[in-house]
Amino acid sequence: MKLISIHSIAVTFSKVIARELNFDNVKRAKISYGLEATIGAIIKIVLFPVVFFLFGVLKQSLIALLTIAILRYASGGTHCKTFIRCLFVSTALLVSIGMFAKALVINNYLYYVLNIVCFIIIVLRSPVDPPEKPIKTKQKRYIMKLLSTLILILLIYISSITIEIDVKNSIILAMYLQVLTLTLTGWDKTFFNFIDQLKLKTKEVNIE
Repeated sequence: MKLISIHSIAVTFSKVIARELNFDNVKRAKISYGLEATIGAIIKIVLFPVVFFLFGVLKQSLIALLTIAILRYASGGTHCKTFIRCLFVSTALLVSIGMFAKALVINNYLYYVLNIVCFIIIVLRSPVDPPEKPIKTKQKRYIMKLLSTLILILLIYISSITIEIDVKNSIILAMYLQVLTLTLTGWDKTFFNFIDQLKLKTKEVNIE
């Protein structure tokens, strides 16, 4: 049985809307992108708290999610090619951050060094826009770079005055992860190609 993907649902509805409103393919593609993002967001809003609660990291992972969402809005970052991959990777990373946040004690020297590295990466790399929704003007790119830099500074300040260790760790680990995605454009393609190759080799071994 063929599984129905969120992408196919968004494409189908966007075609109907475009036909009814007499939109061209460019507008139809934008509608499809928006629908896919909206449906995906709704699923994540429902699923994430349940998974976080089951792993005992509800507070920590929700703080990490909020931190990433705020910084990612301005800075952008690498994207998984499919929703399922995005859901799997996001869930695994956020749960991991929650667990590490409860267990880690980050050295102050390392904390300051990583903050400086993050600042440099943000200034040099942000914003990283998705191919489906590129930033078209230099002015907007400059504004998003400035905004992402200010958000980073604010997050660093909030983490520096936060007393609860797990909350502080949740913020800074999420911040570091999001900044890291600015340097990893195309990483998901490489990673999942590697997984596909492993599957292929496994099949070949089974055949032999």
